[in-house]
Amino acid sequence: MKLSFFGDTVLNKRYKIDFDIDEFIFNLETPLSCDGVPAKFKVNICQEKSYIKETFSKTPIAVSLANNHIMDFGQKAFNKTIDILKKNNIKYFGAGDEQDNFNNPLIIDFEGKKIALLGYSCPSTHAIFGDKINMGSAKLDIEEVIGEIKSLKLKVDFIIIQPHWGIQDISIPKFSDRKIAHKLIDAGADVIIGHHAHVIQSYEIYKNRYIFYGVGNFIFPNLDIPTRWNGSEFTARRIKKQEIEHRSSIVVTLDSNLNIDFFTVRLENGVVRRADFKIPNYLPQSEEDFQKRLAIENKKAMIKRFFRNPKLPNINHIRELFK
Repeated sequence: MKLSFFGDTVLNKRYKIDFDIDEFIFNLETPLSCDGVPAKFKVNICQEKSYIKETFSKTPIAVSLANNHIMDFGQKAFNKTIDILKKNNIKYFGAGDEQDNFNNPLIIDFEGKKIALLGYSCPSTHAIFGDKINMGSAKLDIEEVIGEIKSLKLKVDFIIIQPHWGIQDISIPKFSDRKIAHKLIDAGADVIIGHHAHVIQSYEIYKNRYIFYGVGNFIFPNLDIPTRWNGSEFTARRIKKQEIEHRSSIVVTLDSNLNIDFFTVRLENGVVRRADFKIPNYLPQSEEDFQKRLAIENKKAMIKRFFRNPKLPNINHIRELFK
């Protein structure tokens, strides 16, 4: 028996999974309702219907709600999402309000072991964070997370942290995220499974513990949606084709002996299959090192976008390229 962890997941229709799954958990990157007031001045993603069971043929043990899109249509859509999850006996963690500690930690039983699941969003992702009145994602506050980990060490057998962090479309982890990850492992976390970048980021083994900085999109459709709600209407449109790097991801697995393993998959024509490809391996050694490499990655991304969608660059594009 294995417990599988999938990355960012948006199910706008039924998809097919072409590999064996026992139990699983994924990052639910959207409310399961579009009924509500859109969040202002951002990309707003929602699902009119849940396609979880249609896609997986069964339901997950749990989903992480710690991300920057779960509140895209406000508290009403969030509440409907929780109702749907409860009706389908799907547990959840990483979002709520201060009174329920954003539903962290969720403790599940897996093969006779107690597994603690905690989800957080980094402020850099511009998530909507909850307080005593409004619901939202749990905030990645390093000292608070360390406190949670230490309080759990004698209560559970294994602690899994799922941070929503990193820079979108950039395959290298931030140096600041790497420092945070090391502190969380030092505090007692057993594995870190990150997401948000929508592409696979590097991983490392630190003190015999895996840190997956970004496992990529598991299932994320092409986007062509109205966006940037100003309080009365949408003022822009978000159009994005999910290229091959946005359809590739790492699946992390945990077995009954609490051993971590992983493999790679790719979404093609509505089907997720195992696929072998190279995982990025660059890890920044300092903030200066990260900034230098980030500049290179941004230039590479600009060139890639140009060849995929050729158009005359403006003066800002040229300045950025030769900065």
